[in-house]
Amino acid sequence: LDRERAEVHRLVVEAWDGGSPRRRGRLRVSVRVLDENDNAPAFSRGEYRARLREDAPPGTAVCRLRATDPDLGANGEVRYAINRRQSDPDGYFTVEERSGVLRLRRPLDREARALHRLVVEAQDGGAQPEGGLSAQAFVRIEIEDINDNQPVFELDIYVTSISSHTQPGTEVINVVATDRDSGIFGIVIYEICSGDPHGSFSIDPQFGIIRTKKQLDHEAQSVVVLTVQSQLGNSPIYSSTQVSISVTDINDNPPVFLTKSNKVTISHTQPPGTAVYIAHAEDKDSGLNGAIKYSIASKQSNAFIIDPSLGVVNLTRTVFAEKQQEYTLHIAAEDGGSPPLTSLLTLTVVVEEHKVGPTLVFQSLVYQVEISEATSPGAHILQVQAHSLDPHSVTSNLMYSLEPSTDSIAFGISSDTGWIYLRKPLNYECAQMLSFRALVGTSEDENLRKNASTSIIVNVLDENDHSPMFMRESYFFEVEENPIPSGVVGTITAVDKDSGRNGQLSYFLLSDGKYFKMNSNTGEIINWAVLDREERAHHELRVLAMDAGWPRRSATAAVRISVRDRNDHAPRFPQGALRRQVLEGQPSGTLVTTIFAKDFDSGNNSVVIYSIEPG
Repeated sequence: LDRERAEVHRLVVEAWDGGSPRRRGRLRVSVRVLDENDNAPAFSRGEYRARLREDAPPGTAVCRLRATDPDLGANGEVRYAINRRQSDPDGYFTVEERSGVLRLRRPLDREARALHRLVVEAQDGGAQPEGGLSAQAFVRIEIEDINDNQPVFELDIYVTSISSHTQPGTEVINVVATDRDSGIFGIVIYEICSGDPHGSFSIDPQFGIIRTKKQLDHEAQSVVVLTVQSQLGNSPIYSSTQVSISVTDINDNPPVFLTKSNKVTISHTQPPGTAVYIAHAEDKDSGLNGAIKYSIASKQSNAFIIDPSLGVVNLTRTVFAEKQQEYTLHIAAEDGGSPPLTSLLTLTVVVEEHKVGPTLVFQSLVYQVEISEATSPGAHILQVQAHSLDPHSVTSNLMYSLEPSTDSIAFGISSDTGWIYLRKPLNYECAQMLSFRALVGTSEDENLRKNASTSIIVNVLDENDHSPMFMRESYFFEVEENPIPSGVVGTITAVDKDSGRNGQLSYFLLSDGKYFKMNSNTGEIINWAVLDREERAHHELRVLAMDAGWPRRSATAAVRISVRDRNDHAPRFPQGALRRQVLEGQPSGTLVTTIFAKDFDSGNNSVVIYSIEPG
């Protein structure tokens, strides 16, 4: 039964006897359905919005909430209350229990809170153990103000991440600068002022929503730090914040071998365990997406194994040329992405018969060397040498060369001595490690020419070749005058592209040590002496950022600090006391004298209002 659909049901009951003729009696029955508390109150809307001036007096009606309950009696009586556990714990508002009128309960402070979100509950008078059924509605109350403040970002730095697979036009983050003012005076305009030299991002000038403009590439730039500025129209007063965007990697780059195929020659006399080849692939992705595992995908024989992490191919047994002169190995390089990407290298291993010319090998399968990025082109960095495994062969006509690759283009090699030299300047900031292969062969008859290869790994050492750079040329901060020092006023930030000690920065204050000092590690500017706006309204500082490299490099920036006024001076009459004589009979409105009081504060704090007190 549903009382809300049909409260009364009317029936006709008939009774028949068994005689002949049969007779019957009829009774009309009226069934009234009693109410149960099976309907919760329902608000007329889910969210109410209202605006309220900051100077509104307590008792001001904000809005009226209305909820209905179709049940009867106490089950349908609705009472309203603010859920203090979820909203308004400080009790700024109250709601009338019966009428649902929401009223202001205590004075507002928009500078402390510009928006109030309330959760109002409507509960009926049912007799359930928990006290009846209830519903909730949300109330959003915006507080209005006057134009007396600059915009302030909600956070000093915003941190977010976005996939490098994100399409252009995708929303990244919403930065919000709130101005304590409102109306046309509080319209904030947003702008990206630094950190985006390639134009990869855009920002909605009205709402502060940062979106991508171009496809991002984790391999090109994994972290982007934007400086966003907010400004009130054409006002010279602005504020800024930093947005740190981490471009997360996706597995969009497969491992890449420097060549699709390669060929090595080994002697049939080489023992098991001999390293015959180093497979090397590179993956531009990072983390697991760039971690490479090597395997032999298909092989004609079990004579070879490969180290899954190093890519070193080793002999497992002795091979004989008369049985098989050539082996083909398909070496797979697979990354750790999901799903993984794979590349293949075809390696041909030729087993040399004794009658064929000498087998060449380098003295080391891998050469490693460290070189400073400041090394001049032409400098010799490493000598590689090869020899024949056949002690009776003559290898005086060896010719050395470098396998062409993107890493080997910066180097050259003396074809007769094996000395590797630098052809182009190196840049640590672009590449910290270079890997390529050196080759050796004989200059004898083409049919008897034999080649060997070795891997060269060049670790580039950083030099202090970059100066620190500030995020902006000048900084602006505002601090209120106070009888107690304010502490941290703001933080300046510089970056250095170098690494280690060469990129470790310290900050120093070059001027105005009377009122301010600086945290050399964090770049925080600290107010440590009392500020008095009437004594000095503006402070101009010069700060220095210096790295720890040698020779040391530095940069400077200007910092402007404005001291905001507070009402700390009472008006003063310079006259002290005045005496004036007035002739008897002067008409009403006659000017007697003019008095003047001065207030050393500024703005509204210095506006003087005069009144006459009795006595």
